Amino acid sequence: MAGPELDAALFDEVVAKADLVWVVVAGHPARGLWHVWHDGAVAVVTDGREQPNPGLADGQLVDIIARSKATLNRVATAAATTELLDPHTDAWSAAAQALHPKRLNATDGEGQPERWKRESSIWLLRPTGTYSEGPGHSSDQSHRAEPLLTAATTDNQRPFHFGRATRKRR
Repeated sequence: MAGPELDAALFDEVVAKADLVWVVVAGHPARGLWHVWHDGAVAVVTDGREQPNPGLADGQLVDIIARSKATLNRVATAAATTELLDPHTDAWSAAAQALHPKRLNATDGEGQPERWKRESSIWLLRPTGTYSEGPGHSSDQSHRAEPLLTAATTDNQRPFHFGRATRKRR
């Protein structure tokens, strides 16, 4: 294997093992999404009581960042096209069946896919075969995101907490 084939195989393997991928939609910050690797694509559930939609639109081009489950290091970044599944199709049912057991702490148990059909969206993010990062061509950038603006401050000392070691002044 060489080049693109190695990138594709590595990406598939890392994403299949990972519980979380980062999705970058143009104009939006990167968002971590739980997913399953299904039918050669990343399947995610958004909206309703599930994770918020990071700005996905049908037929859009996004970047998927795959991280190692063991080290949490960025391994590969792939371009992907988005596909919104129709809840009345076999493709939606197959994706929901793959996603259902991976959803942690489902409040409605076995009724979860029916709730998804009513209030959520299932997306397939299919890699296009273009990898902007991978072995031998990783980015030198830090990829740090600027902190979001907030009115929160830490102007004074933290309050006393029982059980916390305190430093004695001499």
